[in-house]
Amino acid sequence: MKTGVKRALVLELFNKQGGRCCYCDRAMVIMPRGRAQNRLDAATLEHLMTNRRKGWTRRDNMAAACRECNEMRGSAMDWLMFKTYRRGELWELIGGCKDF
Repeated sequence: MKTGVKRALVLELFNKQGGRCCYCDRAMVIMPRGRAQNRLDAATLEHLMTNRRKGWTRRDNMAAACRECNEMRGSAMDWLMFKTYRRGELWELIGGCKDF
């Protein structure tokens, strides 16, 4: 994907999501090209379904995620499971399974 197209898509998704990360829901920032893009709260383009799992670069498979979540997720974990983990909901779910 060309850089200009990628940046436009990140901005579009950023605005659509209200400037919040699709995983941890914290506020993100849009960084100018070449400026501190390694900030953990910088908005990045994220494949919800990874390429390893037939996740193509299409709008319906993309979201804006903070750099920290994007790098932490990798490609091993399903996006919805990772979202549940990042928001602390996974521990609530596991805690509710004490009766088993």
